Amino acid sequence: MITVFGLKSKLAPRREKLAEVIYNSLHLGLDIPKGKHAIRFLCLEKEDFYYPFDRSDDYTVIEINLMAGRMEGTKKRLIKMLFSELEYKLGIRAHDVEITIKEQPAHCWGFRGMTGDEARDLDYDIYV
Repeated sequence: MITVFGLKSKLAPRREKLAEVIYNSLHLGLDIPKGKHAIRFLCLEKEDFYYPFDRSDDYTVIEINLMAGRMEGTKKRLIKMLFSELEYKLGIRAHDVEITIKEQPAHCWGFRGMTGDEARDLDYDIYV
């Protein structure tokens, strides 16, 4: 699950392009097939979103949940790729983006009636 937070006025019109940037970055950075993760957009009203004073209304928070196992360099590459692609494709400055990768052990994931450590048919590798 990926969650993207931002001001409704800025985030809502960009949802489709944001999803495309995130899916492409996950594919290129982690070799995850496009569209494999759910993305939830939380479009907030200005009065419901207090962000740092030195950020603009473009301020966007991206939380990415992953099964644990990827190398530090792989995760850093993904983060830097997202910063770059968001600025290049959507005009969102890196200063206005915060990205958090949250990792849990495979046994803490549940999908398709099993836990992540029981899945033997993933079409991507979590140890990259």
